[in-house]
Amino acid sequence: MTTATAEPIAPQGGILNQMKAVVGRWQSASRSDRQVLLIAVMATVVATVIVLMLWTASRGYRPLYGIQEGFDSAEVIEVLESEKIAYRMQADTGQILVLEDQLGRARMILAGRGIRAKMPEGMELLDKAGALGSSQFLEEARYRHGLEGELSRTIMAMKAVRSARVHLAIPKRTLFIRQQPEKPSASVMLELYAGANLKPDQVESIVNLVSGAVSGMSPTGVSVVDQSGRLLTADLELAQDMSRASDRQLGYTSQLEQTLTQRVNEMLLPVLGYGNYRVQIAARMNFDQVEETREQVDPESTVVLRESTRTEDRNADLAIGIPGALANQPPATDNEEAEPGNSRNISNQADRQFDTSRAVRHTRFQQAQLERLSVSVLLNSEVVAFDAAQNAQLEQMVTDAIGLDMARGDTLSLTQFPFATQLMPEMEPLPWWQSQEYQVYLRYIIGTLLALGLMLFVLRPLVKHLTRTVEAEKALEEAEQAANLPMMEPIKSDLPELPPPGSALSVQLEHLSLLANEEPARVAEVLTQWMSNNERE
Repeated sequence: MTTATAEPIAPQGGILNQMKAVVGRWQSASRSDRQVLLIAVMATVVATVIVLMLWTASRGYRPLYGIQEGFDSAEVIEVLESEKIAYRMQADTGQILVLEDQLGRARMILAGRGIRAKMPEGMELLDKAGALGSSQFLEEARYRHGLEGELSRTIMAMKAVRSARVHLAIPKRTLFIRQQPEKPSASVMLELYAGANLKPDQVESIVNLVSGAVSGMSPTGVSVVDQSGRLLTADLELAQDMSRASDRQLGYTSQLEQTLTQRVNEMLLPVLGYGNYRVQIAARMNFDQVEETREQVDPESTVVLRESTRTEDRNADLAIGIPGALANQPPATDNEEAEPGNSRNISNQADRQFDTSRAVRHTRFQQAQLERLSVSVLLNSEVVAFDAAQNAQLEQMVTDAIGLDMARGDTLSLTQFPFATQLMPEMEPLPWWQSQEYQVYLRYIIGTLLALGLMLFVLRPLVKHLTRTVEAEKALEEAEQAANLPMMEPIKSDLPELPPPGSALSVQLEHLSLLANEEPARVAEVLTQWMSNNERE
């Protein structure tokens, strides 16, 4: 066995010299080395073609159903295999993929086989005919179960929810409980997608959805739990109030800053031009709710709060006589003259109440108060270059436009810097071979070229090599068989051997005379044919 040695290729020879050197090494290689090299090249090309075919074929697969549709994968795969429909299973989501041209047919077959998504049963339970002896309890349980299924379907329509289960506790109404009847409640179990979380607004939406579907249920009677066991409705009301307040405050501050920035832009744009300045305004707001009650007393000023006057005048006869029995005697008759009495009592009473002057003032301050404004204006010094006086005029113009109050702590900065010519790097266009439009055709072109290369440079030389090998082995076998045969003696002929070409005429004449003497009949026949040919001519 001979081994070919690789010689270094001169770098100045170029690609042509390198190819010649490769061909030379191939020709000088031994038979076993060529076979090993052909097998390696063939395996590489076949693997490349297979990978390319798989890559091209994977682009033609589409999901059979959506992620949120709960189909039984085992039943779907069983039907697809029975119908001999090619499919694939996506490792990340578990979706079943089929060829794009087989998508409609596969769905029709699955629908015909009765393969449906596993969804909670809803109000269609009421359509099912119950038994003849169905009680009211069973009817109420069937209605409650259907309502739970409808609520579960509605909640599963949310993007972050994979599946949901709702349990309702609806107390039975009775006439004996009037004062404090039991209220219905609900429990919701959610299974979220990996990495998904529900915001407080979404949890509140689920709570309101469930409480609004059951008569008499309050939002506080709904509990929402995820698959990790977290109670999503814990402190929901407090979190919602804080979130709403924060969103409202941020929105109000942002709107105020945008309004003030627009005012400054309207003042600077006619002077500086578009793109020659930048304006940023930061507002600090106070959203504290403050109520103040103030009472003011004036000690020097007195007022009469209340005044009352009372006057009594009494005029009556006094008792005369000695106390005792005589005093109780009846009055004298008309013939007797009575002695005139002399009694009168007059009293005057005045009541005045004074108090100092006082004023009570109740003030409720505005909740959103502007505490401070910070304004920054940046000018492009390459386009507009102002001196100190012009900068002062610009500052005064900005101050008057938005109503800056330096006593309040507002600040204004006006600076000049050259602007960068290129704010963002330009995006280089993608090469044509990376474009999505060309990649579709590029896959088919590469596949065709690889197939042609496989046939021309691998299969064809391999077939020729194998054919030559078979022929060489056959020739070698025939040579070995011939060598094994006994040597045959050469046949001896009595005829004289012909003179070699280019011999002298005398030698040829001597040979002809000898031939005429040995076989005169054949010589006469040849002469007759020559004479007949001459006569025809």
